[in-house]
Amino acid sequence: MQPPIPLGTLLQQRYRVTKILGQGGFGRTYLSQDTGCFDEMCVLKEFSPNDRGRDALKKSKELFQREAQVLYQINHPQIPKFRANFEEQKRLFLVQEYAEGKTVAKTLSDRLKNNTTFSEAEAVEFLQNMLPVLSHIHGMGIIHRDISPDNIIFRDRDKLPVLIDFGVVKAGVTQLEVSTQIHQGTTVGKAGYAPGEQLQTGEAYANSDLYALAVTVVVMMTGRKPESLIDKSTMTWKWHQWVPTLTPWFAKILNKMLSRMPNSRYQSANEVAQALRSVSDFVGPSAAPGHATGNLTPLTGIPSRPTTSGYEQPSTTNNSGSVPLSRVKRTTTSVKSSNYSAKNTQPPPQNPLRGILNTPWGTALGSTAAAVIFIIIPLFLVSRSLTTSSSGSKTPTPEPTLATPATDPIATPTPITVPPPVVESVPPSPPVTATTPAPATVTAEALSVEVGKPLVKEGALDPSKPTVFSLNLPVGHKLKASLASTPAGATMNILAPNQANVDVYAKNTVNWEGTLPLAGEYRIEIVPLAGAASNYKLEVITNLAPTPEVSASPAPVSR
Repeated sequence: MQPPIPLGTLLQQRYRVTKILGQGGFGRTYLSQDTGCFDEMCVLKEFSPNDRGRDALKKSKELFQREAQVLYQINHPQIPKFRANFEEQKRLFLVQEYAEGKTVAKTLSDRLKNNTTFSEAEAVEFLQNMLPVLSHIHGMGIIHRDISPDNIIFRDRDKLPVLIDFGVVKAGVTQLEVSTQIHQGTTVGKAGYAPGEQLQTGEAYANSDLYALAVTVVVMMTGRKPESLIDKSTMTWKWHQWVPTLTPWFAKILNKMLSRMPNSRYQSANEVAQALRSVSDFVGPSAAPGHATGNLTPLTGIPSRPTTSGYEQPSTTNNSGSVPLSRVKRTTTSVKSSNYSAKNTQPPPQNPLRGILNTPWGTALGSTAAAVIFIIIPLFLVSRSLTTSSSGSKTPTPEPTLATPATDPIATPTPITVPPPVVESVPPSPPVTATTPAPATVTAEALSVEVGKPLVKEGALDPSKPTVFSLNLPVGHKLKASLASTPAGATMNILAPNQANVDVYAKNTVNWEGTLPLAGEYRIEIVPLAGAASNYKLEVITNLAPTPEVSASPAPVSR
């Protein structure tokens, strides 16, 4: 690899190198000033392939430019925008927006110094915020290939996770590293995070990224390196023992994402999102992952509040005295480790009764028992009192004794005579619906779509109002909608017949895919960037049937 570029160097007469942000096997990353854009900070990503001849270098440049062009088309608020690419000093560069903040790895490292990790609620929120990003790039046919705590930044200004360092460009550059006479996949990814098919064959799929994302979530909650969470004798994941209070449904979702075989995992980010929504529909919003609190505070680089519950990792004394998490709470899990320590191998002790009570069935059992107690005891007392009263005298008393129990005088205040209000003198209040301002009427253009055939609509957006399309669709059909705008910035909302967003991912998005929950008129609202005129291209397709697996049957043998 070539030596690093000296600080202060001006590249392309525009980008001044100010700091080395990182270095890897493919090159370096520099923080730079864009002197052509008010000294705005940006990131220069350098790729330095080993030179193996003129033809190989030419091929490397072609691959690099092709991949850079693909990345330049990505337009998502949680992915730094690629601005340009150039070659200088026999090095290839990408210019990218600078996302200021801490990586997940740095945030976790800071927490481990305080004996804490990420709570389950934070992990669920992180997963929910990452799924739309993966859905966006996978919809464009792009696989990240290198998802890990080092390649996700919690952006300072909004605390959202930002995905950086796409391995797709690395895959293009490293084609130079293999012989031009031998065709093979390019291995990109971190051991422990990348799945087996990616490390062994170089092939990566959409659910390869989902696998790496699940490993990242597990590392965030356990504070341990992936290799310490794998049973070496069976090569299977053994991470649950380090998060004993984890709710079963969230563990089940992560386990499926971590399946060894690609066809056993979720096949898309939307499927994972649907699984999270299904949990919410089954157990109710108060007990589902990610819905434990009405207002989840943003993630920060340090624990958001003092630790009030969680477990301590086992030690020789093991006297944590911790309180188990009830359902999902935004608290910080306490652990006894630092820097992904793997010294302690014994899981924390578990109380079987506590595990039962922490399940939905345990909660229901406790509620039923309480209800029985509060109903049976009063009925028994009333019955006993009535029996005593009837045995003492056959003459019925005007009122039973229990009807007028002795109570605190405050509980039975003396009634105060208040004259009735004069209704005629007060005009009746208008109904609530009359005081609610009606939304602005926007005419929807009806679209007629044929099953399995994409429909494309193009035109100019009115910057003062949304552009709306309607589709009459049956329940259970699949719908996929993609939006592109020039200049970029327009988003769309997918509304169900009840005028609510189909799901949380159908709001302010440019790509959506899912199964329709209701039959009726669906609306696609295209919302332009405020005050900016732009053109749009909307592509809609319904009932995307899965591709059947074709099994080759052996040809008959002629004799």
